[in-house]
Amino acid sequence: MTKNICILISIVLSLILIWWLIKPNNDTTIVYHLPKGFKGCIDIYFNEPNKKELEIIDDTLLLIVPENGSISTSSSYDLIMDLGWYKIKAFYIDNDGKRVSEINTNDFYNVSSTTNGNSERMMITFDSNQEHCY
Repeated sequence: MTKNICILISIVLSLILIWWLIKPNNDTTIVYHLPKGFKGCIDIYFNEPNKKELEIIDDTLLLIVPENGSISTSSSYDLIMDLGWYKIKAFYIDNDGKRVSEINTNDFYNVSSTTNGNSERMMITFDSNQEHCY
């Protein structure tokens, strides 16, 4: 009986340790600003020469998505990968860049990435009728 209690305590402590190690380790939120009514794919191209670097300001990484859904940055994809667990928010914006309405982030489908040498790309499908970006 004592042996079973020791095993149970060991399992519980191990689970607590694992949870503590993988829990979100930062308060960073990736915020997407999408043109009002946007549906389709968002493509983020990393390591693009002469493009603006992504910045995390006040625990927020703001990604302003143009009408064509394509963002280019000189930052590496590692910037996002190194965040670990992070929160996501998305908003439709008007022509002046003001938030019109919050978007349910459950509407984001199939986040995927590709790497080809120094070229890195992250794709996010934002259309329930289109399951994948290519």
